[in-house]
Amino acid sequence: MEVARQDFPEIPRPPWRKPKWWLVAGAVLVVVAAVIVVPMVVRAADRCAEGVLETDTGECVGVTDGGYAFAPELAEVEGLIEAENDAVAGGGKPFVSIALMIPMTLTEDDSMPVEWVRHHMQGAYVAQYRANHDPATGDQPLIRLLLANPGSGLASWEPVVAELERRRAAPDRLVAVAGIGISLATSRDAMKRLSAAKIPVFASTPSSDDLVDIDGLLRMAPTNAAQARAAANHIKAEARTALLVQDDTAAELYPRTLAESFSAAFADADHRFAGQTEFFDSRLGGVGNTFLQMIPNICTAAPDVLYFAGRGEQLLVLVAQLVERHCKERPIRILTGDDLSAVPFPAELAQRAANAGVEVLFTALAHPDAWRAAPAEFDPQATYYLRDSVCTVCFPVLFPDDTLDDASAIMAHDAVLTAVRTARLSGNRPGHAVTAEDLLQVKNRLHGEYAVPGASGWLSFDEHGSPIAKAVPIMRVQPDGTARFTHLAKS
Repeated sequence: MEVARQDFPEIPRPPWRKPKWWLVAGAVLVVVAAVIVVPMVVRAADRCAEGVLETDTGECVGVTDGGYAFAPELAEVEGLIEAENDAVAGGGKPFVSIALMIPMTLTEDDSMPVEWVRHHMQGAYVAQYRANHDPATGDQPLIRLLLANPGSGLASWEPVVAELERRRAAPDRLVAVAGIGISLATSRDAMKRLSAAKIPVFASTPSSDDLVDIDGLLRMAPTNAAQARAAANHIKAEARTALLVQDDTAAELYPRTLAESFSAAFADADHRFAGQTEFFDSRLGGVGNTFLQMIPNICTAAPDVLYFAGRGEQLLVLVAQLVERHCKERPIRILTGDDLSAVPFPAELAQRAANAGVEVLFTALAHPDAWRAAPAEFDPQATYYLRDSVCTVCFPVLFPDDTLDDASAIMAHDAVLTAVRTARLSGNRPGHAVTAEDLLQVKNRLHGEYAVPGASGWLSFDEHGSPIAKAVPIMRVQPDGTARFTHLAKS
């Protein structure tokens, strides 16, 4: 809208006088404050802590040395990490930093609970402490452990990776990233950016086969193909037919590769699939309803085993529907991947499933019972800091209320320990400051005589950075909701 111009009478100007110098200076200071101080205040309002920013969704993402707790449930272990980092930084000896990068602020869209996050931190801390105090792991460089939170679903990975790139320089001297944790499209994007920046990644639990083309990546977990082979080899002795239920959401790499790998491993001249694959989309509503609609087809197909290619959270919904199936006279055996180990199985549902003839088996990335059942597959020194109940700096004493059963602490321990092993193999030249590129060179030696004795089993890596012939525990859900180790298969 245009406003009509009005003519105002001319106002006589007062005689000009030279302004006092302090008035001019004051005006300049006001302008400077407006230009500099106000934006600084605005930026500070977006900061949760040094190196940690608040996103539009209210999450605090970024990198810390443990001084900022991303959640109350993480405060205790972050305090231990901060104390060890301070001791390393003040010790006067050469050190490098390794960043544990996993989602640390969870939302309802995340499939793993906060306990999974805490166990990752705990396992990483045990590996850090062991590296800095146990001569069996070498002595230098010492290890600082940074905590990098890319937010729920790794949605804020870009600014976090940019911050990690910046920390390659002193004083942090970052040489590697460990963790990542889950197989998502955002995980892949983050690892590809780290690869382009020539920062090696020692992934704890990602198992998707889609990641084999990322340079600089070493994975502690068997690939989905390897887990599927182990699962198929275990079940084929008892099952001749299978039915596949698959999550086909576009954002998930995990279910797709799990389904493809199991399908290829199971079908042969003596084993076949009964009926077509039953698909669902976990990102849409009505998952329980679509599972209900699958039940008649599952009953009609009557497979010897139902293979579930999806997250554990959705499997619980399927189990609840199968408990009420109309074909209860025929038992149902479900086999799935390692994600179920990160999801608490409600005791009430487990009991109902047992009563209704629904058996649930799953592959795990690691389990402490395997150490006792198959001791020849593990180096006792590698498991000591996670199993000894007398040692005051070992997992059972440090974290008496937590568990190793979800494999999270074990796999994070192995990821950090493998990064440490690589850094120390890089650092046996006197006076040489270890860099990320040194680790990229040395990681290619981690096989044969240089295999890493991990708590999850021996870690010998192929040319794609995947573990060779890794032990895979097969677990069974008990009527009380706990999981019992049944068998150790080879991937």
